[in-house]
Amino acid sequence: MWKTKNGETGSGLAFALPCKVKICADSVKVYTGAGYEYVTVGSVSDADNPVITEVKKGKNDILWGNLKSGAGWIPLKDIVINEGEKR
Repeated sequence: MWKTKNGETGSGLAFALPCKVKICADSVKVYTGAGYEYVTVGSVSDADNPVITEVKKGKNDILWGNLKSGAGWIPLKDIVINEGEKR
């Protein structure tokens, strides 16, 4: 479940895309598609200034964000949406 900057959590889309996100962990694995069943192709950290351009729902209703960099998809459960901070 993603969190908005003000601490609210949710599973729906209540923010405009593209948007900047904050990675809450040291790093998050990047996948070739919107799901854990896809191949991992690396990782992304907050220092990479990640931006999400598209969101899809994967298995078990997990939301996934497509990175603007073209690197792939990340699960949105470990990020904070920085509402209003477009890139």
